[in-house]
This record gives sequence, structure tokens and C-alpha cells, in this order.
Amino acid sequence: MNDVDARSVAVFGGYHGEFRKVHKADWEVVQRHGRPIIYTSAYEAEIAAWRALRAHLCGDIVGSGQKAGTALSEAESKFKKLFRGGGKTVTVEQR
Repeated sequence: MNDVDARSVAVFGGYHGEFRKVHKADWEVVQRHGRPIIYTSAYEAEIAAWRALRAHLCGDIVGSGQKAGTALSEAESKFKKLFRGGGKTVTVEQR
């Protein structure tokens, strides 16, 4: 099972901050403009990793609710008749 976690990893010249998402097994390095950031201390690297993980989780969770609400209202407007029965009534008989 994948766990959410963050850590610091020693690299040449300092430390990288890495975090692991719930839906992925691999570690991701904290980056800026597509390039890994090198921190001077392990503490700074781990704090940056936790902040990057929090930003990712909040962006996915909060942002997806907005998109889902918009998508649902768009689907309702396109397929309004399907949601309301389409004007046809189907009677069910029990035998």
C-alpha cells in the first residue's frame, strides 16, 4: 500500500526534498521550473517536501470539486431530458 510521506535525501552540494503521493509508489523531487532544488540542510529539504505534498493534495482535492460541479451542470444542460425522464413515462407491471 502506498503511503503519503516526505523526506530529505543527501545529494552533491546539499539535500533534495522528496515526497510520495498516495496514488504513486515512486518519490518525486521538489522542483522549481522543472529543475530539482538543492537545499543547504536536511530540515529545509524535508519541510519543502511536506509543503509541496500539501500543495499537491489541496490542489487536487479542492480543485477537482470545482471541475466536477461544472461538468455535472454542463451534462445536465445537455442531457436535461434524460435526467427528467425525457417526457416518456414507462410503466412497470408486476406479474
